[in-house]
Amino acid sequence: MKLISRFSIVIALLITTNILAQQDPNFTLYNFNKNIINPAFAGANENAEITLSHRSQWLGIDNAPSTQLLAFTTPLKNNLGLGVSVIKDQVFILSQTDLAADISYKLKVSETQNLFFGLKAGGGFVDINLNNAGAPETDPLFTQNQSFFNPHLGAGVSLVHNKYYVTLSTPNFLSGDRYEKEINTPRAAVDNLSLYLGGGYHFALTDNIELHPALMMRYLQGVPTSYDISSTLSVDQKYSLGFNYRVDEMISVYGFLQLIKKLKLGISYDATISLPTRVGDDNSIEMILKYQF
Repeated sequence: MKLISRFSIVIALLITTNILAQQDPNFTLYNFNKNIINPAFAGANENAEITLSHRSQWLGIDNAPSTQLLAFTTPLKNNLGLGVSVIKDQVFILSQTDLAADISYKLKVSETQNLFFGLKAGGGFVDINLNNAGAPETDPLFTQNQSFFNPHLGAGVSLVHNKYYVTLSTPNFLSGDRYEKEINTPRAAVDNLSLYLGGGYHFALTDNIELHPALMMRYLQGVPTSYDISSTLSVDQKYSLGFNYRVDEMISVYGFLQLIKKLKLGISYDATISLPTRVGDDNSIEMILKYQF
């Protein structure tokens, strides 16, 4: 029974575009590290910052997806910004490491508005260890491991005001290979372009309390469009509490705490609500550590 269970997981992974060799990172706390999905935000803050993040998906399930992130972003001279990131995805027999460099340019539109343009370049190293899938040794589909490299090239634009922002981006608009099986033959397939469109607003409720509602839409050809609705309550820019609702998919709650000066810790907890993906203990947790120089 254990072998059958593991084999079923492998087949599910091989036909699931969103999990296998995904080109876009899957984070709940992307609003606190926006340049991961939009390079226009690289260096958009006044200070340099470094971010560490870990996400464990589908708690309680062996070999479930996990993601680690290391990112650095800083403003440069002449209205330029720079960002670099490393993202490691691991799910059962699949391992993918994405490396990216972001460059942004700030164009001052008015006293209260800036328009940011960004480019992202890098690539993903994909390794699929089929020998550890638990399939019979005589199965030809699982006798040869797969490794390949996908180049990534993305772009983004963002209009930032004192009280709001609007953003449009694609982390990667190049076609990339991923592993699939067609009947009984393994083959490479093409991942489709994804687009992110979103925005947010800043409400000053009191002198030290702010409310930040935000919307985000993700479009991926061949997959239902997803919509995120979130809101964050911030106190003295030191403590934050918020929620995110991914329509018909997931509900998340999260909080941020300033541990020491310039160092913040954030934690989110996701509960899956989409019935087709209910597999038991399928909730997720994400942690982020951010230091601002």
